[in-house]
Amino acid sequence: MKSYVINLDRSPERLAHFLAQAQGAQLDVTRIAAVDGMAMDPMQRLALSSRHFQFQPLNPGELGVFMSHRAAWRVLVESGEARAAVFEDDALLAADLGGLLATIDAHPPRGDVIKLETTLRDVVLGGDRATLGGRYEGRRLLSWQGGTAGYVITRICAERLLGLTDPIADTVDQVLFAPQSRISRTLHIVQVSPAPCVQYDILNRAGKSATFATTVERRKRRGRFFRHGPWIDGRRAVLRLSEALMREIRGRMPGNDLRTVPFAADTGTGIDAAAKRGQEIPHA
Repeated sequence: MKSYVINLDRSPERLAHFLAQAQGAQLDVTRIAAVDGMAMDPMQRLALSSRHFQFQPLNPGELGVFMSHRAAWRVLVESGEARAAVFEDDALLAADLGGLLATIDAHPPRGDVIKLETTLRDVVLGGDRATLGGRYEGRRLLSWQGGTAGYVITRICAERLLGLTDPIADTVDQVLFAPQSRISRTLHIVQVSPAPCVQYDILNRAGKSATFATTVERRKRRGRFFRHGPWIDGRRAVLRLSEALMREIRGRMPGNDLRTVPFAADTGTGIDAAAKRGQEIPHA
């Protein structure tokens, strides 16, 4: 299976670190030049984004991230391959990821998108299990788990998403994985457990890594009570509450599990040992 890594031209150290991991994991990697939303002309950003968002307005960095993933989907569609893995360059990879992808390629579980990463939050996993070889299994993801640092996507799904996300209205992880997303509701999402991929930014927040920080600007506006205004922020609060309630209800249904998906390296050698592979790499 082909793997694509999204990487900004201004972040060569991230690419070098990812490729070193990929070589150790025996991945066949192609670089996708990321779109720098901050460097785009404001009129160009306006033309590419939609005001009819479902969650909240996009900032320039988020628009660039979405366009970068769309570029990877387009390469997959043009390749004619059945599926591919897509990664962001700040992903920490389990050493046996290559074997997992080979198993998925040879015996793909039912699913449009197979989520390889964890954000170390509680999620609901469905009762059906697909054995993916070794320590891995695939289960239907039934609640919110954001992030697009690592996933497998089918060519058919990628082609469909390219049509559904032009123009771009919301962040790519909301579109793919938010239970309230009009697009995500039409997709079959599989979560790999334990997850062979985690973002360094997630580990940074958990105090387990000091490596990469995110290159997407945060939505912090000092001195302001509202981020986007009372109407948008109020709607976001309602969506968060409804998602939490949905997660609680689905987690209690027979056969489902409400639990945190661990990072694969944390199940054996320890997450800190895995994170040390990137500690010499400076922040971008």
